[in-house]
Amino acid sequence: MGDRIYYRKEKLRGACWEYEIDGGWITVPSDIGDRQLLHHQFTFYRPKDVDVRTESGVERMQRTGADQWFFPDRWYSLLRFRTEDNRTVGYYVNFSLPLTELRKNYYRDVDLELDLWVEPDGTATVLDQDEFQLEIDQDRMRDEWVKSVNQSLADVSASVAAAVEELGPDLDRLRDPDHGVPRFILSI
Repeated sequence: MGDRIYYRKEKLRGACWEYEIDGGWITVPSDIGDRQLLHHQFTFYRPKDVDVRTESGVERMQRTGADQWFFPDRWYSLLRFRTEDNRTVGYYVNFSLPLTELRKNYYRDVDLELDLWVEPDGTATVLDQDEFQLEIDQDRMRDEWVKSVNQSLADVSASVAAAVEELGPDLDRLRDPDHGVPRFILSI
């Protein structure tokens, strides 16, 4: 059994939470070379019924768990919400400082408030713009962070649009077969 890995998410206003990673470091091939990602998976205590836009139209699904991938070289992490039978409910891109190691097997990132919700059909919605702007207005956000988050949002949005153009309205057509990471996030 390997060493335990822990993760700490911090907010600019001081809140934070920590948990043990259920998963570990993975190597995922991509068009731009092998990527090292920290993978975490979890099951929700209480499943939730949600309406999901899919290639077939709006479907009612039950969200039961998620996979999360942390990127040490990108300004975001990605959550894939899923059903019990592993269908995608949606993707949640959480813009943050790149993952860093505080000490051996103890990692952290800082949430920079802006988020992107992506439906399985590629419909994307920017979330929490008001919270992002508040952090800027309160001078808690460095200029280089704002630029990096805005660039990352543009890159992810363009990659989602390109995937839909190439594959049609089903982002799950090309997920990494071993780890489930969607291609649209690996091509950036």
